[in-house]
Amino acid sequence: MKIALAIGSVLLALLWTGFIGISAALADWVAGQGGQLQGGLQTIAQWPIPPWIALWTDPATAEAVRATIVWSVEMLAVAMPWITPLLDWVGPLLWVIWFLGVVVLVVLAGLGLLLIGRISKRSRISSASY
Repeated sequence: MKIALAIGSVLLALLWTGFIGISAALADWVAGQGGQLQGGLQTIAQWPIPPWIALWTDPATAEAVRATIVWSVEMLAVAMPWITPLLDWVGPLLWVIWFLGVVVLVVLAGLGLLLIGRISKRSRISSASY
């Protein structure tokens, strides 16, 4: 039981590390894109609706989605000077969150191992009494 808990904790730590690593890399990439990200969103807003989507959606709904994308691009253009410096802090902040998560995981695993040890000790004592 202790081995299963230890292996499970290590696997969770590896998954957590991978998730944070991918998220931090994505945040660093977005921070590096800067103004290019806005140009990409403007290009997306100008795309024509593919015919296979037009078959399944109402034209008014498609235009509402397009208008929402255009509005989002305009909001992004206004907020970009403030967002770009903040994006540089996302990667380090994610690693701080990773550290806190690993500390919580290690503490919970330690408590679990301690409880398993006490339960198995009590069961050995109680079985020896009978």
